[in-house]
Amino acid sequence: MTVVDLWVNALTEKSAKAFTGQDGNEGIVDLLGGDLSASTTIGKLLATMDACGVDLGVIATGMSTPETEMLLEDIAPYADRLCIALVADHVTHPVQQSTRLRSLAEHPSVALVRVTPLVEQYPLNDKLYYPIYTAAAELRLPVAINVGIPGPRVRSACQHPERLEDVLIDFKGMTIIGAHMGHPYEALLMQYMLKWPDLYLSNSAYLARYMDPALVAFMNSSRGKGRLLFASDHPFLPMERATAAARDLPLTPDAMEAFMGGTALRLLRRP
Repeated sequence: MTVVDLWVNALTEKSAKAFTGQDGNEGIVDLLGGDLSASTTIGKLLATMDACGVDLGVIATGMSTPETEMLLEDIAPYADRLCIALVADHVTHPVQQSTRLRSLAEHPSVALVRVTPLVEQYPLNDKLYYPIYTAAAELRLPVAINVGIPGPRVRSACQHPERLEDVLIDFKGMTIIGAHMGHPYEALLMQYMLKWPDLYLSNSAYLARYMDPALVAFMNSSRGKGRLLFASDHPFLPMERATAAARDLPLTPDAMEAFMGGTALRLLRRP
């Protein structure tokens, strides 16, 4: 069984301090049980993946971050272990963001686009995101969108899953992955996944042992199997805890294989 962690972070000490220093992020590290006291270098990340039995990690990095090109170079020798998720980080500049996305997507390690509405507080279906969604659809890149009530103390309405339908309708055929579990809207998201074949859900930043039992049953069902994807958000939620909890879920072997990596490999078009 190939294991894919759909959300990991390679943090420098500077970027870790910048995150914890943002308004609303107070207490997030304590909430998830992570440790940002040291930078998460590529070497440390790979060692953690080895210890946890994770074969492929998808590293989140900002589209406009100057260090992104360096990160792409750093992971090039590990193309079979690491790939990149480009995060929309300046949505008030949609033309620049979509242009930057098209440029970076030429690199073979770019496998995913991320939209995190809680950060800049624009609804996930806001027109500012549409150039980014358009570029992702044309590039055939899946888009992960944070849904549900976020941990940071910011307004939550921008991430309500009801807003997903606009994106699913306007970008039919584009793969959309709801990120960060979507709690407490799991029942709604299950109905949406039954309705929309291009919609999936990931448990990033949400320990599997706390999953809604109805969602776990959905994962074992014929219509729900393969619609949930494993992710940790390491080191905010440590990969060690996340993988252990995921493997403890009462899933059938084929449902576990799909959850832990089978579906992700297909959606990310990875061998």
